[in-house]
Amino acid sequence: MNSELKIRLATSEDVELLTDLRLQMRRERETAELKISEEAFRQYNLDYFSKFIADGLYVGVIAEIDGEVAATGGICFHNHPPSYSVPNGRSACLLNMYTLPQFRGRGLAGKIVAVLVEEARKADCCQVFLNASVMGKGVYQKFGFVDVANEMVYNL
Repeated sequence: MNSELKIRLATSEDVELLTDLRLQMRRERETAELKISEEAFRQYNLDYFSKFIADGLYVGVIAEIDGEVAATGGICFHNHPPSYSVPNGRSACLLNMYTLPQFRGRGLAGKIVAVLVEEARKADCCQVFLNASVMGKGVYQKFGFVDVANEMVYNL
């Protein structure tokens, strides 16, 4: 029996779904301690998706198999001063990649990455960057992403 795969762009009507999937992903992967209440964290996510989907600064993708949500991913757009590697200053961050456990191993992440990279092309981005989980790194390498050095973070 063949399963029907549908991959679609998220809309403002998907804010609750995107939030629920992100919270599920964070619970599964997060190693840091949550410094606010679950309720406040949920509200921050709802606010984020509501604002940035409407502004076009976040594009989300939802994959469904036989009408059931199976996976998601997203890309957010950044404008920086131009550099040699990003001459127009437009880049995108691939994030929020998550496949529900029962749908893993079916190639959904790679299909979502392809859609999101195309969205970055349409938005005139010169570069797509991401923070890869151990589980996802192979997907990104197969697609052509490479490791870079010199990344640092300062937590406020």
